[in-house]
Amino acid sequence: MGAPHLNAAAHRVQVMVSLIAGGLGGAAFFWFSLPLPWMLGSMLIVSAGAIAGIPFRRSVRLRKAMLAVMGLLLGSYFTSDTLSQLGLWSLAVLLVSIYVVLMTGISLGVFRRFGRMNVPTAYFSSMLGGLGPMTIAGEEAGGDNQLIPIAHVIRIFCVVSSVPIYLVLVRGIDLTPAPFVLSELIAIPYWRDWLTWGSCAVVGFFGARAIRLPFGEILGPMLLCATAYVLELVTVTMPSFVTIAAQVVIGTSIGTQFANLRGHHVPRAVMTSLGSTVVMLVGALVIAELMAPALKIDPLSLLLALVPGGLVEMGLIAVALNADTAFISVMHTWRFILIAITAPLLFGFFWRRLSRTGRHSAKSADNPDARSG
Repeated sequence: MGAPHLNAAAHRVQVMVSLIAGGLGGAAFFWFSLPLPWMLGSMLIVSAGAIAGIPFRRSVRLRKAMLAVMGLLLGSYFTSDTLSQLGLWSLAVLLVSIYVVLMTGISLGVFRRFGRMNVPTAYFSSMLGGLGPMTIAGEEAGGDNQLIPIAHVIRIFCVVSSVPIYLVLVRGIDLTPAPFVLSELIAIPYWRDWLTWGSCAVVGFFGARAIRLPFGEILGPMLLCATAYVLELVTVTMPSFVTIAAQVVIGTSIGTQFANLRGHHVPRAVMTSLGSTVVMLVGALVIAELMAPALKIDPLSLLLALVPGGLVEMGLIAVALNADTAFISVMHTWRFILIAITAPLLFGFFWRRLSRTGRHSAKSADNPDARSG
């Protein structure tokens, strides 16, 4: 009776220490006016500590709660004008789909050739999103449940870190955080707004879970909140302190996953994941620059819609840039749903058939009578 209680208490302490470290990292980044301070600062500080062996932990429940908050934040950028643009975004949806297929194929080859991974591990490591679902599906297909999450964590970390650096150094975009305005930081909206947000979060979260909507923790609240803003049930933005808290929790959550980056098999997986991510980023940049004029979409918004950094992370960058957050959210939502639905199905259809064909060929080679018959 005592041991589980002590373990739970120790886990809560480690979670609290992680959040404090993440908050301090975010505050330090904010103090030095670095880009996206609250998410990048918490992520970098906690990841460095986790790699060094500090027992940082994340709270799955708290992370899910903050995903719901992020869903509300992204949904708040939808307006009635967004609905009129959905038809114009159909070509962008096709472009995102082509990008996913192309980059998945290239990454699969990279993981197989240079990472020396078996087919299930390489296949589910090469997917452009869905760390949790891809890890579970990959393990069920016979993949390595340690290498798959490492590949996804490295991808997210690299994208979240490199995109702001590229925007600042190459594009000359100012991502310096705005100074605190105390009245805005502590501004409390009316209770009706809180009630609407809370209803969208709770109903969206549990409703999406009930119907098993992929990535429902964020998509459910986002869809309901978007509806509330389109219908103008809410017209004010969410308070700054809520957004900051969500960024610290999400950044800390990413950083804690680097505690698994130890062991003799890790360096090759890390280097392969880095190479694969570089290919994805370059591909997104080239496609965005070439296709944005044809689609009449801002190249920066298209770039953020393509890069495989995650809906939450790219949404935060879009908010910081005042980019087309609704468009970026829709594109990443489509990518997540496309991957979550098709990845396991395609693996089961193609790779298992190839495996059976390979085993049959091997048996035939070992049995001359079978070939002659």
